[in-house]
Amino acid sequence: MRRRRSCVPRDRDDRGSIAIIVAVAFVPLAMALAVVADGGRVWMEKQELQNQVEASALAAAQSHAVDGTSCAPDALALVSGDATCSTVPTANGSVTTVSSSDDVSLFFAQLFGRSSAGVEASASVRIGPVESVTGLRPLAMCIGNEALVEWLASGKTSTEVYTIGVAATTPECGGKVPGNWGVLDFDGGSNSNRDTREWIANGYPGSVSVGETFDGDPGVPSTSMRLGNLVGQSVVLPVFENPRGQGSNAQYDVAGFVKVRLVGVTLSGSANKRNIKVVFESTSMRGSVGGIDAPNFGVSSWSVCSFDGKGVCS
Repeated sequence: MRRRRSCVPRDRDDRGSIAIIVAVAFVPLAMALAVVADGGRVWMEKQELQNQVEASALAAAQSHAVDGTSCAPDALALVSGDATCSTVPTANGSVTTVSSSDDVSLFFAQLFGRSSAGVEASASVRIGPVESVTGLRPLAMCIGNEALVEWLASGKTSTEVYTIGVAATTPECGGKVPGNWGVLDFDGGSNSNRDTREWIANGYPGSVSVGETFDGDPGVPSTSMRLGNLVGQSVVLPVFENPRGQGSNAQYDVAGFVKVRLVGVTLSGSANKRNIKVVFESTSMRGSVGGIDAPNFGVSSWSVCSFDGKGVCS
């Protein structure tokens, strides 16, 4: 018996099969395209929101460090959507956190019934005592002098003119070192009056960090330092602790930094009449924040410590 041949060409059968395969694969391919295209859009919007809350948190922290304003409106305006802000005190500073959320419109995903996706972002900035300072003056103040202790007790708000004598008035500043004031040799070796006068006038160009130990220049602050040229100016000074030794063997540990406006300088006459008059000031500057146990003498800095809750800010 003779077999009948099919009237349908073989290649037509193949084309039909391919069409069916393409039709079946279209849905997952379209879904993959939606995930890639819309996913990229969501990622970009997330990054933009993250940049905004970071800038807002830094601005809010700086404002709080400078004048105590918590979550300043100008800082929150850096976020395009609604933002929440909080400032929480810590042992020696505070932590400012800014958070925000937004809805991102989706394009391809609308084919599958989803029109938007939510994104969230947050950033926390820790405010605390600055860890290192560049441009420091070499005149150091003792951590235990009565004026500094009184100013700190006022919450760093007193604008009183304090007269800080050269001679020590407390055990922390006494011993064989000069007393309430010391002159530090930042670069080591044999330090000349010319170096000291240069640092007094323009600041030491290197960086000085909390915890460093420096030798002292022999003797008490003197008229040769030309401190009188700084009267009326505000300068940042190191605060020392644990003074020991004497003369060229004196050593001081840097405990932190303080900003003062020099009102008067008297470095001649009898030792009990020599003094430096200052007004303490709070300030902030860029730089890393010191450890959680570092004392805060009113010179603060700020740094990002957490993104989206990831990081240690305490």
